[in-house]
Amino acid sequence: MTDLLQWGLDFVAWIQQYRNPVSDELMQHITDLGGKYYIYFLPLLIWCLNFRFVIRICTMFLLSFFINVCFKDVLTLPRPFDVDPDITPNREWGYGMPSGHSQNSALLWIMLAIGVAKRWFWFIALSIGLLIGFSRVYFGLHFPGDILGGWLLAGILLWAYYAWEDRVSSGLNKLSTSQLLAGFTFIMVGLGFLYMSVLEMPIMTGLVAISFGFGSGAIFTIRILRYNGFGSLWKRILRGVLGLSVLIFYLKFTGSLFPETKDLEYYRVLIIVNTIAGLWLSLGAPLIFSLLLLGGRYPVKN
Repeated sequence: MTDLLQWGLDFVAWIQQYRNPVSDELMQHITDLGGKYYIYFLPLLIWCLNFRFVIRICTMFLLSFFINVCFKDVLTLPRPFDVDPDITPNREWGYGMPSGHSQNSALLWIMLAIGVAKRWFWFIALSIGLLIGFSRVYFGLHFPGDILGGWLLAGILLWAYYAWEDRVSSGLNKLSTSQLLAGFTFIMVGLGFLYMSVLEMPIMTGLVAISFGFGSGAIFTIRILRYNGFGSLWKRILRGVLGLSVLIFYLKFTGSLFPETKDLEYYRVLIIVNTIAGLWLSLGAPLIFSLLLLGGRYPVKN
């Protein structure tokens, strides 16, 4: 074992000596804020805030996720429980460096903070990012270096986004809707083939599928529906309640459709279910909101 790994292991063990049921419960909610709570949090942002702004955030968020997995598989560095199984009985899929929870949450919350541009929100955003990173060490799921690596990658992605945003947006705006859809579909199909056949990581096809549905729907909503996400507080609340109710029902209903064994049929169902979920987020829900007069529209450019 290298000195750096041993130091990281000792640091995790030192943190864990202060664990108790109350802090465990609190830290679990914090770590879930950088994980499974996204299924409730991100849709509310998409439907209830500036649609185009949030679509850009979600696009960077998904890109960050893909890049994180790539770095994990290139570096192949262990998690604390891989080195010492007694650290925690919990196990998670994938390698340790960089921490996906830390990277993705830092990117998301900092982009939100830049958009909100309020000092109080910056405090909240940075606090959430720091606490999510700490929670991963607290539970013995990451070394401190994994957290720092995730934050570093988030910083690089943020720099790249704000350095290239105008040029990329200008180039995409010159493409027709059909050209944009064709190019996006080609990239997603290529990613799906890469994960299924080359890298043998079929579990990633679920993320590819939801990204495909989400991206395709967003193109239609921005270019044709022109949904903007604005409106009064009561309209935003109604959109959130309606949209989440449909999403939660859909996920519970489709959960029974998956075969028990992860064979080709399982992944076929996974791709279909996730693609439809992505379409609901970026197209289905905004369309329903518009028909019910709960959402405004961007003006047509002359």
